[in-house]
Amino acid sequence: MKPSNAPIQLWIALVLALGLVLAPGAEPATTPLLKLGPIVVANGVATVSGSVAPDGGNTSVTANGQPLGVSTSGTFQGVVPLDGASSITIGLTEAGSEQQTSFQIPLTETLLGAGGVIPPGVLDSLQQAGVSLLTPLGVTSGEPLTVSGSVLDGSNLSSLTVNGKDVLGTLTPDGSFSVQVPGTTMVVTLTATDTQGNSETRRTAVKHSRLRATTVSAANALGLRIAKVRYYKTAAVRTHRVRMVVTVKDRRGLLVRGAKIRVRAVKAGRLVRQPKAGLTGPKGRATFVLRLRAAAYGKRLVVASLASTPRAKASRKTAVFVPRRHR
Repeated sequence: MKPSNAPIQLWIALVLALGLVLAPGAEPATTPLLKLGPIVVANGVATVSGSVAPDGGNTSVTANGQPLGVSTSGTFQGVVPLDGASSITIGLTEAGSEQQTSFQIPLTETLLGAGGVIPPGVLDSLQQAGVSLLTPLGVTSGEPLTVSGSVLDGSNLSSLTVNGKDVLGTLTPDGSFSVQVPGTTMVVTLTATDTQGNSETRRTAVKHSRLRATTVSAANALGLRIAKVRYYKTAAVRTHRVRMVVTVKDRRGLLVRGAKIRVRAVKAGRLVRQPKAGLTGPKGRATFVLRLRAAAYGKRLVVASLASTPRAKASRKTAVFVPRRHR
């Protein structure tokens, strides 16, 4: 005769009911995303209960991939076969949201405790950390995307990563972080792990703008070319100066900001001195003032321009006719 499972089933039912009774009500400013009741592990199954916030009716919940029913008040419960799994993963998806959140709880002896019960506060350290992630915004230029967020209290975290890159070690004094990921990234994954091995993972879709970017930083430019050189000589005779504007782009046609530009007269004796190097501004332009010597008047002034970024160089010669001086 096989032993009865009635005592175990009675214990599971009692713990499940207790977990639902003890689940606190919603609090507008402090309610965590997920509140778990005690998790009971016995005979290869896990009995899970808890509540979601702030609007349980719009959130679906899974445990190790198995859907759990969520009441209109946000409570849920279910018995999940473990099938040899070494952890329990609670997944949350809010209707219409670009973000998916999951909590993973390892089934270790430390967490299971007496009788195979994981206590309700198992996720407290993660929730007290207060990790937040700003919705990533990208453009279609391919320029790297900066992902930002913050942590209220990182003392209980053992790691914090964005798409596999560590950011816990880069937190600023105010708890904020930022990291660059490739511009082609479609999903950003933030994972926080506490000192007991529990983890919270958030997967957020990148919102790419339909407007194509028009500029790129020098460090991220693909190739380089001097797209335009313009001279302004209206008052050259009176001021003894010609203004020169150099515009640079990369091979995709994006204006390059922060590129280094040098200009010099090809023939000596035409300028008082060679202009100092400059950097292109937000519109990919650098402006120079050419101070003229007497030998430049009534002749073509040929100027060589050299542009450079960390990965590319470009050069171009252009000329401007300098009016004769009045006698």
